[in-house]
Amino acid sequence: MSKLTYEDKINLYTDKKGGMSIGSLSNKYKVSKNVINYLTALIDKHGIDILRAKYDE
Repeated sequence: MSKLTYEDKINLYTDKKGGMSIGSLSNKYKVSKNVINYLTALIDKHGIDILRAKYDE
């Protein structure tokens, strides 16, 4: 498992929407299938700008 950069997340999302399977994305980005499903659902719901959001207390 590795931490995804902002660019990785955008590329992962565009690859997924471009038709790549979750299994190949999992191997390519070294993350679990659950991470891919979560990330794509999050971006579908809130838009790509959610990746830039910073949360303050």
